[in-house]
Amino acid sequence: MRYFDCHADTLTEITKPGEDLERNTCDLDLERVEKFADSYTQIFAIWRDRKKMDEEKPEEEFLRLYRRAAELLEKADQKIIWCRNAQDMEEAHKSGKAAAFLSLEDISTAGRYAEQIYSLGFRFAMLTWNYENRYACGASADQRRGLTEEGKELVKHLIDQGIILDISHLSDRGAEDLMTLTDKPIIASHSNVRSVCSRPRNLPEGLIRELIRRQGLIGINFFAPFVGENPQVEDLLRHMDVIFSLGGEDVLALGGDLDGCDGVFPAGISGVETVPVLRERMEKAGFGAALIEKVFFENAENFIRRNVL
Repeated sequence: MRYFDCHADTLTEITKPGEDLERNTCDLDLERVEKFADSYTQIFAIWRDRKKMDEEKPEEEFLRLYRRAAELLEKADQKIIWCRNAQDMEEAHKSGKAAAFLSLEDISTAGRYAEQIYSLGFRFAMLTWNYENRYACGASADQRRGLTEEGKELVKHLIDQGIILDISHLSDRGAEDLMTLTDKPIIASHSNVRSVCSRPRNLPEGLIRELIRRQGLIGINFFAPFVGENPQVEDLLRHMDVIFSLGGEDVLALGGDLDGCDGVFPAGISGVETVPVLRERMEKAGFGAALIEKVFFENAENFIRRNVL
């Protein structure tokens, strides 16, 4: 099967001596993916809790995380290629290798490098994580607070470079502000549906409709509290059904948030090796083969082909 996931924190969670991207005790490694996927693309996030960083010099920690991620990808270059554009992705797959893109989760962690992330090889970015920062407010902090003036200027700069903005952690007001600054496609790499599970990090239907209108992406998140109360794998399908009902057949993808969930998944999911279980449940529920293929691979792949050039 083909597998594309829009969000994983694995590159910042591989910390144990001797572990790497090919084999580790995290939620995701290439050895496990190879057992079920014959074509694989992953958007890896670089992330650190801003409150645990040096307020004056976050750049040092950011650069350490960035260099570590680059080192892990380089070490695994016989199996996965760090991609900068759609052509890189296609060449990786033609050569039988996986494809990786980098995203920055909470751009404030980059400090003075925030405006330079494209040249560092990032192609996706989130303005915030769970907090308010100099650029915007996170969904878990205050849904009524949006982008700052500095944030609006940064957004324009990033979009001009070719960075794809990701609203998964952004407040509702921040997402609305962002939509007024550009009509380009925007993604929500790891977010579910608020009308199904009422959590601030999930998307209201208005934003889902706008992402669909822009031909963006919405990656279904596996974090159990964002799925439902005591959720099973099948509860993920409830979120999918709403997005499909709003016309999202061509924008729905997977954004499992592996290594960002502290192992808290719906019953039946325990890591990347159990992703095929979700496909089986979709098949059992009557989702057609073509639609399943869109969710598992085609929609995200087509988004890259259209927008990461």
